Amino acid sequence: MEINHISEIQTGLVLSRKRAESKDGETVKYKLLTLKSFDTRGILNPKLLDEFVSNCQLENKYLTKENDIIIRLTSPYTALVIEANAKGIVIPSNFAIIRLTNDLFHPKYIALCLNSESTNKIFNKSAISTTIPLIKTSFLKNVNIVEKPLNIQKKIVELKGLQNREDILLNNLKQEKEKLAQAYIGKIIMEE
Repeated sequence: MEINHISEIQTGLVLSRKRAESKDGETVKYKLLTLKSFDTRGILNPKLLDEFVSNCQLENKYLTKENDIIIRLTSPYTALVIEANAKGIVIPSNFAIIRLTNDLFHPKYIALCLNSESTNKIFNKSAISTTIPLIKTSFLKNVNIVEKPLNIQKKIVELKGLQNREDILLNNLKQEKEKLAQAYIGKIIMEE
């Protein structure tokens, strides 16, 4: 099923239109999603959000809501799902916002489909060839999502969550082993 049949899709805010200048009186501060704010697994790192000062209150359609699917329009075309603790972040125009209108689809399942190798190959082939390859939202609207029963989607999402947790734990273990090895090496060097 094409994604536009189960969702509303739009691009984020063109920041230059709402960026506050020094002469602006009242301003509103927001957190801002950036290209570095999430990794290739689609995990948001709140420490890597920027600050955006607007010259007015922004429309809600440009702010993250729980279960929004946000996808980069530039390579790597990574999608992530907004969790409850990440609401109200400004979404700039180098991202597309996908808001599901059909409750027969799990947002994290849609993100997994968008992050799949096969979909990424399609994105890479269809990207507008400029200095920075870009996919259009009109193309994104026609991406097909494999229909699965909701309970199967949830199992797929759970399995992916376990895989991500394992990756994080393995990376943490690797870092701790490196620290331990460096400490041992330092101790050996300092011994007489």
